[in-house]
Amino acid sequence: MKKLLLVLFVSITMFACNKNDNAVLDGHISASQVPAAVMNTYTTRYPSASGQIEWETEHGNTYKVKFFVGSQRWQAQFTKDGTFIDEMMI
Repeated sequence: MKKLLLVLFVSITMFACNKNDNAVLDGHISASQVPAAVMNTYTTRYPSASGQIEWETEHGNTYKVKFFVGSQRWQAQFTKDGTFIDEMMI
């Protein structure tokens, strides 16, 4: 019984730690939380972007943005220093 409780406790603790780490590193953020270098590259590269614009961080060092150009939905990724990584229509 003690072994079962120990295994259960360790499993729950590990799950909770992983969940918290991901919450800190990844997720939706507001435009005001996007580094200036990333925002400058984005606005220069996509001056006609409009509609619902959604920002996310990935792994704490990559920024992903989803936006519209005309009626097409796009996604682009940048490093935290503003370097363009890639884009794709979604």
